[in-house]
Amino acid sequence: MSDITPATWWPNLDPETRHWLQHHVGDALTEEILDAVVAAGGEPEGEFTPGKQDAPDRYDLTRSDWDWIAEQAHEH
Repeated sequence: MSDITPATWWPNLDPETRHWLQHHVGDALTEEILDAVVAAGGEPEGEFTPGKQDAPDRYDLTRSDWDWIAEQAHEH
């Protein structure tokens, strides 16, 4: 899935999802945010960690994806 980059799905995100991503750089994605990213362009690269007991599942974007998102925040 190396062709799925933030540049692929970013233009299709709604403003609220973009805002969340820009203000939570480095955080695990919530289920709602991950669903929005997938709907906007496919599953991004990253790491999925199943939740244990009461902890929710966790999906982390790659460092390069977060760096790209941070650049977008500084450009706009």
